[in-house]
Amino acid sequence: MVAEDPGNTELARLVQAGGAHAGTAEAELCRRFWQRARLYGLRHLRGVTEAEDLAQRVMEVMLTSLRRGRVDDLELLDRYMLGVCRNVAHTLRRSEERASRAARRLAREPALSAERPPEPPWGTHLVERLTSCLTELSRREQGVVQSSFSERRPSTEIAEQFGVTPGNVRVIRHRALRKLRDCLDRGGDPA
Repeated sequence: MVAEDPGNTELARLVQAGGAHAGTAEAELCRRFWQRARLYGLRHLRGVTEAEDLAQRVMEVMLTSLRRGRVDDLELLDRYMLGVCRNVAHTLRRSEERASRAARRLAREPALSAERPPEPPWGTHLVERLTSCLTELSRREQGVVQSSFSERRPSTEIAEQFGVTPGNVRVIRHRALRKLRDCLDRGGDPA
């Protein structure tokens, strides 16, 4: 039976115990702690939305910890909630900083022009070497590599096209890639 006005410790015990009154106890704990967590977020984060996100995450962490019996001292539930607020706020600030850095980095990069295709990051010299190395492969090896990587087709479709098993396609692809790697290591010179 739930007392008329149970304290936070009693509510936490009901949540840990589970059972019929656990849902009511969880709702009451959320009612009591939500505003505190939101106020913490307003003080330590940049806006109302972020503060409400913090409060939501704090409630999730706190209730999950209670359900799993991870809160050692139920008498200090207020302090536990404050610690969770600190940790969640720190995580949210770090995420915001990362997003801000990524946005600044993207703003510095020039936009891709529709008239000129983008240059590969490895340079045109390597592309020429790779093209030269591709000519060393047999027609079947070239077809398997092109179907696998340019067209992104599954091994089963490629196997049907070349009249081999999917396992054979994987072997052909593996050997072709090894030949390409060896050719690139030699500097693109024919063997």
